[in-house]
Amino acid sequence: MKIVLDTDVIVAALRSPSGACAELLRRARRAELALSASVSLFMEYEAVCTRHG
Repeated sequence: MKIVLDTDVIVAALRSPSGACAELLRRARRAELALSASVSLFMEYEAVCTRHG
C-alpha cells in the first residue's frame, strides 16, 4: 500500500515514538508500506525539520 505522510505526521512521530504516527514510519522502514512524496512535499519536510522554535 502506498501512503503520503503529511509533515504533521512526521512531527507527531518524532514527538511520540510510541504513537500511531511513529508506527506508520516503522512499517515503512520494514517495507510494509510504501511512502510516496513529491518534490514540493520533500521541500516542506525540510522546511519543517529546520525550523527553530
